[in-house]
Amino acid sequence: MFKINHVVFLILLMSLSSCAQSPNNGQWDFDHEVQFSESEVSPGHYKLSVIQQGDVPFEKLATFLLRRSLILCGEYGYKIEVLKGIEGFDDKRVAPNYIQPDLTAIIECPSNTSNNN
Repeated sequence: MFKINHVVFLILLMSLSSCAQSPNNGQWDFDHEVQFSESEVSPGHYKLSVIQQGDVPFEKLATFLLRRSLILCGEYGYKIEVLKGIEGFDDKRVAPNYIQPDLTAIIECPSNTSNNN
């Protein structure tokens, strides 16, 4: 009985620790149901990656990119340079098994000001 309790405890402990680990160390936005990562490249310049998660539609990723850019800069007038991850109109029809890369962009805030939220 004593060994069974230890085994159950170890299994429970391992399952909880595996749930706590995030594979990409990304952040979650529960309103948009997307995972993302951001880093400040230089003052007023950010690298933002919206992580492609299975069945999340491209429209949701792109909308989140725009809204998060506004939050980072704190005002309109920001510039977005998309580095990768644009989904073509026919991508799903032509290559249904293609794994789309993360939507990644450099955000440049106007006048190098940032809100840093």
